[in-house]
Amino acid sequence: MESTQFLKDELKITHNAGFFSCCSVRLGSIVEYFNRIEELPKLVDSSEQFMWYKKDDPSDVTFDYFKEYNDVDVEIEYKNKVDYHDTKQFGFYKNLDFHKINPFIKKYFSPSSNVSEKIQFLKDKYDIDIKNTCALFHRGHDKHTEQIVCTHEEKIEKAKELQAKNPDIRFLIQSDETEFIDKALAALPNSFYCKDEIFHMKHDPKGLIDFTFRENVSERAQYFLAVVMLMARCKYVITSAANVDIWISLFRGHADNVTQYYKNEWSHS
Repeated sequence: MESTQFLKDELKITHNAGFFSCCSVRLGSIVEYFNRIEELPKLVDSSEQFMWYKKDDPSDVTFDYFKEYNDVDVEIEYKNKVDYHDTKQFGFYKNLDFHKINPFIKKYFSPSSNVSEKIQFLKDKYDIDIKNTCALFHRGHDKHTEQIVCTHEEKIEKAKELQAKNPDIRFLIQSDETEFIDKALAALPNSFYCKDEIFHMKHDPKGLIDFTFRENVSERAQYFLAVVMLMARCKYVITSAANVDIWISLFRGHADNVTQYYKNEWSHS
């Protein structure tokens, strides 16, 4: 795997991009090390990752977001290879081997105390009942350069179909595109978004939120992670196929009640 160094008892990862791109490569690198060496690395060095979310800081900031993996009581013994790499973001998540992947998520990607506090803060502030909430997520802007992206209207229509079967369902909207948020709020009366904690902007085919908003980048990333973890806990999810999308399912631990768009097809599980 590119941007990964397999050293004695150590895994050094230098891939740097968006937050969940970093997470995908970090997870894929850990799994690859496990498949090759048949045990977990004693040290996972991500000091050169998540660079967009820190300023002139050479340290490993992973634990601002996730628990220290040595403090997580999960034993992972090698029995056979685990089928995961970062390109799994492109596909239907119902086909992921969650049984084998879930222990890696729990050990290396459990929320830090800071993020856990933000999750509870958001639940309280927006009065979120996850048992009666559908997460409606849309990644826009430059994502079209990687794959076919469905229209705002197509994704909102799926939400309407769910609402017709569950009239009291509430929708948690998350997007980097202002237009999608505005359309979804108008079309789905019982809907909301974390308006004070997330960032979005009008459609820009080359735009990136992370390069547009540079104030308090670490706190902003922690809130975004908290929102994604909240979406993962919702009863229903409507999403597509990309890094954030797959992490909603990875944090969820399964793809049940997930409606997903990929390559001009919709999958319901």
